[in-house]
Amino acid sequence: MSEEIPTFERALAALDDVVRRLEEGDVGLEEAVALFEEGQRHLAACRERLAAAERRIEELTADELPRDPGAPAEGQPPF
Repeated sequence: MSEEIPTFERALAALDDVVRRLEEGDVGLEEAVALFEEGQRHLAACRERLAAAERRIEELTADELPRDPGAPAEGQPPF
């Protein structure tokens, strides 16, 4: 069975829960390590979703962006 890929919001909420549990300090060492590992997975999922969103936005706006970062967008006056 394949693992469902969480949405950014779900991964972030799960990461927040892990951080909260660790900050409370009511867990033993073994559980804390397991929670840390879980948090790392949620963090990686968040980063993957953000990177995918950034790539998609860049694709959508690539034709609108000037080739030279200091130049105006195509069809726009310089000032």
